Amino acid sequence: MMNMKNWLLAVTVGLSAGFGATAQAGEWKELKIGIEPGYAPFEYKNAKGEIVGFDAEVMTGICAKLQAKCEWVEQSFDSLIPALAARKITLIHSSMQITPQREKVILFSQPIYGIPTQLMARKDSGLLPTAESLKGKRVGTLQGSTQETYAKQRWGTQGVQIVSYQDQNQTFADLASGRLDAAIIEKPNGQSGFLSKPEGSNFAFLGDPITDDKALTGEIAIGMRKSDSDLKQAVDKALNELQQDGTIATIAGKYFKPGEVDLKNVKQ
Repeated sequence: MMNMKNWLLAVTVGLSAGFGATAQAGEWKELKIGIEPGYAPFEYKNAKGEIVGFDAEVMTGICAKLQAKCEWVEQSFDSLIPALAARKITLIHSSMQITPQREKVILFSQPIYGIPTQLMARKDSGLLPTAESLKGKRVGTLQGSTQETYAKQRWGTQGVQIVSYQDQNQTFADLASGRLDAAIIEKPNGQSGFLSKPEGSNFAFLGDPITDDKALTGEIAIGMRKSDSDLKQAVDKALNELQQDGTIATIAGKYFKPGEVDLKNVKQ
């Protein structure tokens, strides 16, 4: 298995290979958007099998501003950056946080929102988001996420078993069945994807939001190849217009409770 250092080098080379061969800003008329579609309320499939959610609607608005034809490309979350490097997708918009490690290999748009991370477990479990409380327990997390990195570094070294999943819905299924004791998760995803459903009725967020690591209080943005700086300019312009004209705030109102996400750069 490729270690993190070699993976980072391989992705960096892949993302740099196309430098100088990018399209001009006016030529971005077909965009392939990489998403992990099992992440409600950000991106998920409705009963008709259509991609919907907050991120999906924001991206649709950006595509309209750019007058571009956009195609959703479904990927597991941990394969999004490699897919970008391999030019299988043009953009990543899948609730991806800006982190120093990711900034080494991809370019991010201006921030769109921030979201809290919490521990989710049975209401009567008495668990808290600390290594001491979780010692000997199985904690689920999304593979490739900042939550996975945090859990492995802070808890996995202290006797907590961290179980990673390519699909967040698998995390929910194992939590409901008892194969997991808890999950570390972005709050809106836990609420919409699990707690609001019958199988989540005996579960809750336990303890306060986790704020002792900047990676978990970071901002969400759209990811692009470093060579596509002109695309970033076009996306940022469209995004800024949607932030300032109230469109993003309106979309957020459809998917989130007041204060559930921290919208960035929106007109008050």
